[in-house]
Amino acid sequence: MSTPSESSKPMAGMSLRIDDMRFAFRRTGHSGTPVVLLHGWPQTSWAWRRVMPLLEKGFDVVAPDLPGFGHSSKPEAGFDKRTVATRLRALLKALDLPHVVLVGHDLGGHVAYAYAAQWPNEVSHLVFIESSLPGFGQEEAMDVSKGGSWHFGFNMAGDISEALVRGREHLFVDHFMRRETVGVFDSGSVTEADIAHYARALARPGALRCSFAYYRILPADRRDNAVWGRRPLPMPVLAVGAAGGYGPESSRTIRRVASDVRDILIERCGHYPAEERPAELATAIRDFLAVSPPASAA
Repeated sequence: MSTPSESSKPMAGMSLRIDDMRFAFRRTGHSGTPVVLLHGWPQTSWAWRRVMPLLEKGFDVVAPDLPGFGHSSKPEAGFDKRTVATRLRALLKALDLPHVVLVGHDLGGHVAYAYAAQWPNEVSHLVFIESSLPGFGQEEAMDVSKGGSWHFGFNMAGDISEALVRGREHLFVDHFMRRETVGVFDSGSVTEADIAHYARALARPGALRCSFAYYRILPADRRDNAVWGRRPLPMPVLAVGAAGGYGPESSRTIRRVASDVRDILIERCGHYPAEERPAELATAIRDFLAVSPPASAA
């Protein structure tokens, strides 16, 4: 295991190798309560670029590229959220962060839940943003006959998904992110340069395979969630929904697996609050941490 080092690669921030896994991550603040930001699909830690400066005062803020995304390693397997959370825990242990606030958006919410469910004593607070969970509401979001998104089935389809998207990453990312943001509420929230950044990340060797693997493993995640869901999360949870995104569904999902839930709905916002409404999101996180003591201190 190496010590953290500055990477020469653009936008990669720092990197740390743990066994066969290399994590790329951004870090700011370096003092106060550790807050770990987990991005969604099809993003990288770049998703938090506007939120991190708003949290750095008083917090030690870490935003990794999840395994398979960005500049992190592209493993051949291990995309069930149990394994992803285990790898993330190894990173945080290496950074000497044994007790953290977890903030997860979209697929990052899946990982954050898997982490909190397995090691509840190591998570003081959970923030669950624009996400749902297999077995606890995800299925409705996957059902196109009920208004769900077709991308779930497409991403789970196998090699054909990679074959159809390879070489068209920019078109693919542009469709999903601008459909929910640019031209809907704030045309400047996700720029052409941002889309290009995510498209380049998705075009890296192995990235498409890994990106789709997060979806192909959802049936296994459902089985794990069914077991973990028998014991409600004990820590305070903030469910963040967006009026133009999942709306109240994030709250409905997490209330099925947690006992202490607050919620907030961000108006005039699509599925990507960290990029569309960073100030509102950062304020909601700060306020939540200020008024919601950990379960052990309650």
